[in-house]
Amino acid sequence: MRPKTLPAAVAPIAVAAAIAISHSATPRYDLIVLAFVCALALQVLVNFANDYFDAKSGVDTDERKGPQRATQSGLISHRSMKLGIGLAALVSIVAGMPLILAGGWPFAGLGLLCIVAALAYSGGPYPLASHGLGEVTVFLFFGLIAVVGGSYLFTGEILSIAWWLAFIVGAPISAIMLVNNTRDIETDQQANKRTLAVRLGRRGSEQVFSLLVMTPAIVSCVAWGLGLAPWHWLIAGAITMPLAMRLTRNLHQSEASQLNAVLANSAQYSLITALAFSAAILMPAIRV
Repeated sequence: MRPKTLPAAVAPIAVAAAIAISHSATPRYDLIVLAFVCALALQVLVNFANDYFDAKSGVDTDERKGPQRATQSGLISHRSMKLGIGLAALVSIVAGMPLILAGGWPFAGLGLLCIVAALAYSGGPYPLASHGLGEVTVFLFFGLIAVVGGSYLFTGEILSIAWWLAFIVGAPISAIMLVNNTRDIETDQQANKRTLAVRLGRRGSEQVFSLLVMTPAIVSCVAWGLGLAPWHWLIAGAITMPLAMRLTRNLHQSEASQLNAVLANSAQYSLITALAFSAAILMPAIRV
Protein backbone atom coordinates (compact mmCIF):
# COMPACT_ATOMS: atom_id res chain seq x y z
CA MET A 1 0.00 0.00 0.00
CA ARG A 2 3.05 2.27 0.44
CA PRO A 3 1.62 4.22 3.41
CA LYS A 4 4.25 6.95 3.10
CA THR A 5 2.68 8.03 -0.21
CA LEU A 6 -0.89 8.24 1.12
CA PRO A 7 -0.61 11.89 2.30
CA ALA A 8 -0.59 12.76 -1.40
CA ALA A 9 -4.17 11.49 -1.66
CA VAL A 10 -5.34 13.36 1.44
CA ALA A 11 -3.74 16.73 0.65
CA PRO A 12 -5.85 17.95 -2.31
CA ILE A 13 -9.14 16.80 -0.77
CA ALA A 14 -8.26 18.67 2.43
CA VAL A 15 -7.78 21.88 0.44
CA ALA A 16 -10.98 21.34 -1.57
CA ALA A 17 -12.83 20.75 1.71
CA ALA A 18 -11.42 23.95 3.19
CA ILE A 19 -12.60 25.88 0.12
CA ALA A 20 -16.08 24.41 0.53
CA ILE A 21 -16.30 25.12 4.25
CA SER A 22 -15.21 28.73 3.75
CA HIS A 23 -17.55 29.41 0.83
CA SER A 24 -20.67 27.44 1.70
CA ALA A 25 -23.18 27.99 4.48
CA THR A 26 -24.06 24.28 4.46
CA PRO A 27 -20.97 22.25 3.47
CA ARG A 28 -21.62 18.63 2.43
CA TYR A 29 -19.50 16.90 5.04
CA ASP A 30 -20.81 13.52 3.91
CA LEU A 31 -19.40 14.10 0.43
CA ILE A 32 -16.12 15.34 1.89
CA VAL A 33 -15.68 12.15 3.92
CA LEU A 34 -16.52 9.96 0.93
CA ALA A 35 -14.09 11.93 -1.23
CA PHE A 36 -11.31 11.21 1.28
CA VAL A 37 -12.13 7.48 1.16
CA CYS A 38 -12.33 7.46 -2.63
CA ALA A 39 -9.02 9.33 -3.00
CA LEU A 40 -7.22 6.97 -0.60
CA ALA A 41 -8.61 3.93 -2.43
CA LEU A 42 -7.45 5.32 -5.76
CA GLN A 43 -3.96 5.96 -4.35
CA VAL A 44 -3.76 2.37 -3.08
CA LEU A 45 -5.00 1.22 -6.49
CA VAL A 46 -2.16 3.11 -8.20
CA ASN A 47 0.38 1.62 -5.80
CA PHE A 48 -0.89 -1.93 -6.27
CA ALA A 49 -1.01 -1.55 -10.05
CA ASN A 50 2.50 -0.11 -10.15
CA ASP A 51 3.79 -3.01 -8.05
CA TYR A 52 2.10 -5.55 -10.33
CA PHE A 53 2.91 -4.05 -13.74
CA ASP A 54 6.54 -3.18 -12.92
CA ALA A 55 7.10 -6.75 -11.75
CA LYS A 56 5.38 -8.16 -14.83
CA SER A 57 7.36 -5.97 -17.25
CA GLY A 58 10.69 -6.56 -15.54
CA VAL A 59 11.18 -2.94 -14.47
CA ASP A 60 11.48 -4.01 -10.82
CA THR A 61 14.53 -6.20 -10.24
CA ASP A 62 16.75 -7.19 -7.32
CA GLU A 63 19.00 -4.24 -8.25
CA ARG A 64 16.42 -1.54 -7.54
CA LYS A 65 17.35 1.09 -4.94
CA GLY A 66 13.87 1.55 -3.53
CA PRO A 67 11.96 -0.44 -0.90
CA GLN A 68 11.21 -4.09 -1.55
CA ARG A 69 8.35 -4.64 -3.97
CA ALA A 70 5.80 -7.26 -2.99
CA THR A 71 5.13 -8.88 -6.37
CA GLN A 72 8.67 -8.79 -7.73
CA SER A 73 10.11 -10.29 -4.54
CA GLY A 74 7.52 -13.05 -4.40
CA LEU A 75 5.89 -11.89 -1.16
CA ILE A 76 2.58 -11.66 -3.03
CA SER A 77 1.61 -13.67 -6.11
CA HIS A 78 0.60 -12.00 -9.35
CA ARG A 79 -2.91 -13.40 -8.89
CA SER A 80 -3.24 -12.01 -5.36
CA MET A 81 -2.01 -8.59 -6.44
CA LYS A 82 -4.56 -8.51 -9.23
CA LEU A 83 -7.21 -9.30 -6.62
CA GLY A 84 -5.90 -6.40 -4.53
CA ILE A 85 -6.15 -4.10 -7.55
CA GLY A 86 -9.75 -5.18 -8.06
CA LEU A 87 -10.66 -4.64 -4.41
CA ALA A 88 -9.10 -1.16 -4.34
CA ALA A 89 -11.02 -0.28 -7.50
CA LEU A 90 -14.24 -1.60 -5.95
CA VAL A 91 -13.78 0.53 -2.81
CA SER A 92 -13.17 3.62 -4.93
CA ILE A 93 -16.30 2.92 -6.98
CA VAL A 94 -18.51 2.31 -3.93
CA ALA A 95 -17.25 5.49 -2.25
CA GLY A 96 -17.51 7.38 -5.53
CA MET A 97 -21.12 6.51 -6.41
CA PRO A 98 -22.66 9.08 -4.01
CA LEU A 99 -20.22 11.65 -5.40
CA ILE A 100 -21.48 10.89 -8.91
CA LEU A 101 -25.09 11.17 -7.78
CA ALA A 102 -24.35 14.53 -6.16
CA GLY A 103 -22.21 15.97 -8.95
CA GLY A 104 -23.89 14.51 -12.01
CA TRP A 105 -22.69 12.29 -14.83
CA PRO A 106 -19.57 14.36 -15.60
CA PHE A 107 -18.19 12.98 -12.35
CA ALA A 108 -18.86 9.46 -13.60
CA GLY A 109 -16.56 10.26 -16.49
CA LEU A 110 -13.96 11.69 -14.13
CA GLY A 111 -14.19 8.64 -11.90
CA LEU A 112 -13.70 6.29 -14.83
CA LEU A 113 -10.81 8.42 -16.04
CA CYS A 114 -9.17 8.18 -12.60
CA ILE A 115 -9.34 4.39 -12.61
CA VAL A 116 -8.06 4.15 -16.18
CA ALA A 117 -5.19 6.52 -15.38
CA ALA A 118 -4.31 4.51 -12.25
CA LEU A 119 -3.92 1.39 -14.38
CA ALA A 120 -2.34 3.15 -17.35
CA TYR A 121 0.34 4.78 -15.20
CA SER A 122 2.43 1.60 -15.31
CA GLY A 123 0.39 -0.78 -17.47
CA GLY A 124 -1.37 -1.03 -20.79
CA PRO A 125 -0.03 -0.49 -24.30
CA TYR A 126 1.32 2.98 -23.48
CA PRO A 127 2.43 3.17 -19.82
CA LEU A 128 2.40 6.85 -18.90
CA ALA A 129 5.35 6.60 -16.51
CA SER A 130 7.51 4.92 -19.15
CA HIS A 131 7.03 7.85 -21.53
CA GLY A 132 7.88 10.71 -19.19
CA LEU A 133 4.26 11.60 -18.42
CA GLY A 134 4.09 10.48 -14.79
CA GLU A 135 4.59 13.89 -13.18
CA VAL A 136 2.19 15.59 -15.59
CA THR A 137 -0.45 12.94 -14.88
CA VAL A 138 0.01 13.38 -11.13
CA PHE A 139 -0.40 17.15 -11.42
CA LEU A 140 -3.54 16.75 -13.55
CA PHE A 141 -5.27 14.36 -11.15
CA PHE A 142 -3.93 15.48 -7.77
CA GLY A 143 -3.99 19.16 -8.64
CA LEU A 144 -6.57 20.24 -11.19
CA ILE A 145 -9.11 17.42 -10.92
CA ALA A 146 -8.90 16.88 -7.15
CA VAL A 147 -8.84 20.55 -6.08
CA VAL A 148 -10.91 22.26 -8.77
CA GLY A 149 -13.23 19.29 -9.31
CA GLY A 150 -13.50 18.58 -5.59
CA SER A 151 -14.32 22.15 -4.62
CA TYR A 152 -16.93 22.29 -7.41
CA LEU A 153 -18.49 19.06 -6.14
CA PHE A 154 -18.64 20.40 -2.58
CA THR A 155 -19.89 23.91 -3.44
CA GLY A 156 -21.54 23.71 -6.86
CA GLU A 157 -19.24 26.52 -8.06
CA ILE A 158 -15.91 26.77 -9.83
CA LEU A 159 -14.08 29.31 -7.69
CA SER A 160 -11.09 31.34 -8.81
CA ILE A 161 -8.94 30.40 -5.82
CA ALA A 162 -9.31 26.71 -6.68
CA TRP A 163 -7.15 27.15 -9.79
CA TRP A 164 -4.36 28.80 -7.81
CA LEU A 165 -4.58 26.16 -5.12
CA ALA A 166 -4.44 23.39 -7.73
CA PHE A 167 -0.89 24.54 -8.55
CA ILE A 168 0.00 25.01 -4.89
CA VAL A 169 -1.08 21.46 -4.04
CA GLY A 170 -0.37 19.66 -7.31
CA ALA A 171 3.25 20.74 -7.77
CA PRO A 172 4.58 19.29 -4.47
CA ILE A 173 2.75 16.02 -5.13
CA SER A 174 4.35 15.85 -8.57
CA ALA A 175 7.68 16.32 -6.80
CA ILE A 176 7.06 13.07 -4.90
CA MET A 177 6.86 11.22 -8.20
CA LEU A 178 9.98 12.97 -9.47
CA VAL A 179 11.98 11.87 -6.41
CA ASN A 180 10.79 8.31 -6.90
CA ASN A 181 11.88 8.34 -10.53
CA THR A 182 15.17 10.09 -9.76
CA ARG A 183 16.04 7.30 -7.34
CA ASP A 184 15.31 4.71 -10.04
CA ILE A 185 17.14 6.39 -12.94
CA GLU A 186 19.73 3.63 -13.26
CA THR A 187 17.36 0.65 -13.14
CA ASP A 188 14.75 2.42 -15.29
CA GLN A 189 17.37 3.05 -17.96
CA GLN A 190 18.25 -0.64 -17.96
CA ALA A 191 14.57 -1.52 -18.37
CA ASN A 192 14.12 1.10 -21.13
CA LYS A 193 11.64 2.99 -18.95
CA ARG A 194 11.94 6.60 -20.16
CA THR A 195 10.64 8.51 -17.15
CA LEU A 196 10.99 12.27 -16.88
CA ALA A 197 13.96 11.76 -14.55
CA VAL A 198 15.66 9.50 -17.10
CA ARG A 199 15.10 12.12 -19.80
CA LEU A 200 16.33 15.03 -17.67
CA GLY A 201 19.17 13.25 -15.87
CA ARG A 202 20.04 13.69 -12.23
CA ARG A 203 20.95 17.39 -12.40
CA GLY A 204 17.92 18.34 -14.47
CA SER A 205 15.64 16.39 -12.15
CA GLU A 206 17.05 18.22 -9.14
CA GLN A 207 16.35 21.58 -10.77
CA VAL A 208 12.76 20.67 -11.65
CA PHE A 209 12.23 19.27 -8.14
CA SER A 210 13.39 22.57 -6.64
CA LEU A 211 10.89 24.47 -8.76
CA LEU A 212 8.04 22.11 -7.84
CA VAL A 213 8.55 22.30 -4.08
CA MET A 214 9.00 26.09 -4.21
CA THR A 215 5.78 26.52 -6.21
CA PRO A 216 3.53 27.07 -3.14
CA ALA A 217 5.62 30.03 -1.96
CA ILE A 218 5.92 31.44 -5.49
CA VAL A 219 2.25 31.09 -6.41
CA SER A 220 1.03 32.51 -3.11
CA CYS A 221 3.17 35.62 -3.68
CA VAL A 222 1.98 36.02 -7.28
CA ALA A 223 -1.69 35.56 -6.36
CA TRP A 224 -1.38 38.08 -3.52
CA GLY A 225 0.51 40.53 -5.72
CA LEU A 226 -2.25 40.39 -8.32
CA GLY A 227 -4.83 41.06 -5.62
CA LEU A 228 -6.41 37.62 -6.08
CA ALA A 229 -5.51 36.17 -2.69
CA PRO A 230 -5.43 37.55 0.87
CA TRP A 231 -2.30 38.12 2.89
CA HIS A 232 -2.90 34.92 4.84
CA TRP A 233 -1.60 33.00 1.85
CA LEU A 234 1.77 34.70 2.33
CA ILE A 235 1.99 33.20 5.80
CA ALA A 236 1.21 29.73 4.45
CA GLY A 237 3.78 30.19 1.69
CA ALA A 238 6.38 31.34 4.21
CA ILE A 239 5.76 28.20 6.26
CA THR A 240 6.51 26.00 3.26
CA MET A 241 9.65 27.81 2.10
CA PRO A 242 12.23 26.53 4.64
CA LEU A 243 10.85 23.01 4.28
CA ALA A 244 11.16 23.23 0.51
CA MET A 245 14.72 24.49 0.79
CA ARG A 246 15.65 21.63 3.11
CA LEU A 247 14.11 19.07 0.75
CA THR A 248 16.03 20.54 -2.17
CA ARG A 249 19.29 20.40 -0.22
CA ASN A 250 18.65 16.81 0.86
CA LEU A 251 17.96 15.75 -2.71
CA HIS A 252 21.20 17.36 -3.93
CA GLN A 253 23.23 15.68 -1.20
CA SER A 254 21.70 12.19 -1.30
CA GLU A 255 22.79 9.17 -3.26
CA ALA A 256 20.11 7.13 -5.07
CA SER A 257 19.88 4.62 -2.23
CA GLN A 258 19.23 7.46 0.25
CA LEU A 259 16.33 8.99 -1.66
CA ASN A 260 13.70 6.86 0.06
CA ALA A 261 13.87 9.24 3.02
CA VAL A 262 13.58 12.25 0.70
CA LEU A 263 10.54 10.65 -0.93
CA ALA A 264 8.84 10.13 2.45
CA ASN A 265 9.67 13.69 3.51
CA SER A 266 8.32 15.02 0.21
CA ALA A 267 5.00 13.28 0.87
CA GLN A 268 4.90 14.82 4.35
CA TYR A 269 5.73 18.21 2.83
CA SER A 270 2.78 17.95 0.44
CA LEU A 271 0.44 17.33 3.36
CA ILE A 272 1.97 20.14 5.47
CA THR A 273 1.54 22.49 2.52
CA ALA A 274 -2.09 21.48 2.09
CA LEU A 275 -2.81 21.92 5.80
CA ALA A 276 -1.07 25.32 5.90
CA PHE A 277 -3.11 26.65 3.00
CA SER A 278 -6.29 25.01 4.31
CA ALA A 279 -5.78 26.93 7.56
CA ALA A 280 -5.23 30.12 5.58
CA ILE A 281 -8.44 29.54 3.63
CA LEU A 282 -10.44 28.88 6.78
CA MET A 283 -9.30 32.07 8.54
CA PRO A 284 -12.40 34.23 9.09
CA ALA A 285 -11.16 37.15 6.96
CA ILE A 286 -10.76 35.09 3.80
CA ARG A 287 -13.37 35.71 1.19
CA VAL A 288 -11.98 35.59 -2.38
